[in-house]
Amino acid sequence: MSEAWELGIAEAARQLRRRQLGSVELLDSVLARLGETEDYARAWAYVDEHGAREAARRADALASSGAFDGVLHGIPLGVKDVIDVRGLPTEAGSASLKGNLAKADAGVVAQLRGSGAVILGKLETHEFAFGQGTPPTRNPRDPERYAGGSSVGSGVAVAVGSAPGALGTDTGGSIRNPAAVNGLVGLKPSAGVVASTGVLNVSHTLDHVGPIARSVEDCALMLDGMAEAKGLELVGGPLLGRIERLPSSLRLGVDRRIWSDWSVSAGVAAAVEDALAVLAGLGLEIVDLSIPELDMALPASLAISLSESVEHHRARLGAAAELYLPATRVMIETGALVSGQEVHLARHAREYLKVFLADAMDRAGVVALVSPTLPTIAPRISSMTSELTAASGEESLSSALRMLASANLTGMPALSIPCGLVDGQPVGLHLMGRMFSEANLFAIAHAYECATPWHQDVPVRTLPEVGAATAATR
Repeated sequence: MSEAWELGIAEAARQLRRRQLGSVELLDSVLARLGETEDYARAWAYVDEHGAREAARRADALASSGAFDGVLHGIPLGVKDVIDVRGLPTEAGSASLKGNLAKADAGVVAQLRGSGAVILGKLETHEFAFGQGTPPTRNPRDPERYAGGSSVGSGVAVAVGSAPGALGTDTGGSIRNPAAVNGLVGLKPSAGVVASTGVLNVSHTLDHVGPIARSVEDCALMLDGMAEAKGLELVGGPLLGRIERLPSSLRLGVDRRIWSDWSVSAGVAAAVEDALAVLAGLGLEIVDLSIPELDMALPASLAISLSESVEHHRARLGAAAELYLPATRVMIETGALVSGQEVHLARHAREYLKVFLADAMDRAGVVALVSPTLPTIAPRISSMTSELTAASGEESLSSALRMLASANLTGMPALSIPCGLVDGQPVGLHLMGRMFSEANLFAIAHAYECATPWHQDVPVRTLPEVGAATAATR
């Protein structure tokens, strides 16, 4: 019989509503799993056991009267440590914010509380979500490999079972990246669907808050619980009840040329081809497209995001520059060198891509573009380069950003789901849809998930030895 921490969000929610499970009982199981895994995983920046217990007790008391707060009633969730949770530290992985306490909940956290979620604590991130440095969090399958980023704690906590779901932020793939690395489902929602207030931004126009979970169903339920009413209206209403209805005659677009240009490894390409064959077998038509214009996305995204980062960090850098990681500081300082003319050109490229991609998808009759989420499996930490302007390569962060940046730049929704293993490491399949087409993306992903076994690989129940991990990462 499964332990409560092994339950997915949707199944736990069903059991809580049937009174077959209590919120305190679920929280106790999750906390016990956290205690078993955290010496290795190091996913949590701060655990608010006291606050979570109070919220779980309130949830149980409410349920005993036959009432429920919302779709996430009694479900414990983690929050990336660039998102404010009232009374808890928001330190963003940076010494420059040591001891900083949030005075109010971020908009998305307030919405989660209103949907009944129990906030368990804050999860590790690369400093200020820039992807630089090496957080303490470890890859659940191999301590010598990259654990994902920048929502690294969010991905690993969900993967090992110390949280059934978590919030991440995504400027250039930072939800979808750790989802792919850890064999999870991660969504960057359409721009405007989820509130962005109370977030330490890299870029206020490219940042998106979204869910990471173990299954498509769980991810859809999280989005239902974190989107405000106007956000749910944009996507056509609550999503969970619609993911099992795969519309007929859907077409998916694929541009295989860019796989080579973006240094997709042979193993990852083979796994994605197998996934395309499964999707075709489910009745979806796979259409070959040529979209070289996608190459515009990364340079335009970098010009916009780095230039916008300057205004978010100017005052803090002026007061405590020495407390930033050098690589993070260089990125922000680079943003200060981006000229107004270059930013204007990047914004023009963004508007062009929005129109071009919508027109290209309309002409081809496709509802989504399909690709690998990342060009390779999790690279070895010792050989990985995190320079954003490095040459493309299987172990280059710049190659990963090329795969993912277009969704942030255009605001289109994008979903990563697991589609296999290469050398024991997960591979992600990426679906990018038209604006506010989350229901279609979830329906396609759910049909694929039901036809394949990959989601059964998480949570990761057996972790490497702590001693070996310590030697490999320090």
